[in-house]
Amino acid sequence: MIQTEKEINKSNPTEPAPLHQNNRGGIVNTSLLGVLAALLVGNQVVLAKNRELAGVPANDFLAKVSLKLNWGGQSGLTGDLGQDAVKLALAQGTPEIYGQELGVDFAQVQQSMNIMKEFDPTYGSKKIKLSGDLLKRYVNVGLKIACEYCCGATALVRPDGEAACGCAHSQAMRGLAAYLLTNHSSEYTDDQILRELARWKGSYFPKAMVDKISQQLGSSQYTPDIAALLLDMKVPKYSGNSQGAPLPSDIKLPGQVGGC
Repeated sequence: MIQTEKEINKSNPTEPAPLHQNNRGGIVNTSLLGVLAALLVGNQVVLAKNRELAGVPANDFLAKVSLKLNWGGQSGLTGDLGQDAVKLALAQGTPEIYGQELGVDFAQVQQSMNIMKEFDPTYGSKKIKLSGDLLKRYVNVGLKIACEYCCGATALVRPDGEAACGCAHSQAMRGLAAYLLTNHSSEYTDDQILRELARWKGSYFPKAMVDKISQQLGSSQYTPDIAALLLDMKVPKYSGNSQGAPLPSDIKLPGQVGGC
């Protein structure tokens, strides 16, 4: 008596399933493993971020991943003018490269300011003196940003490199610029140094910087400090803005006007 294929399969329950069924099962299993892995990594990133917000040093791999997702700090702009202005103005976490070296963090603004201002070439207790090309770069950066909300100065430095303002905010920004030029000049371009100063400026004057960023994102008319915050970012089209942000170094500035 001839058995059908169905009867043969019933009589041999241990016989392997057809190859196409095994392939399908393998694909499903692989997909499930991928989803599980993604969930585990996401959970660890959230935990790392929570540790950072709680003040725990971000010195492991997953904590560093969480910082990368937030900036270096920013994960990308959304096209919502208000949200993006706040995101650009309020940096989070420990800055890469120099953050752990100096022990500075955007969650500890006053403490970080006190550390960085020690290196101010004019007023610092640990003055960093610059000369030659490094001094030229220092002046180039310092003329493009100011602590205008504090003392009304239009730049951090004068054309000769001397301080244009003596407030703690400008001391800290000048100190950081001098530190980065002395210790990491090949790792930061002038525009990237300016970006770091602008990030701290947002921490010093959050409301004013959110307002300034909102206005400039909407108008596409950028000052160097805000343009620096947009480095390496794709800028969405906001109302009235049909252009991307220029490089800070492409923005021409008038000469130094006054001081304080």
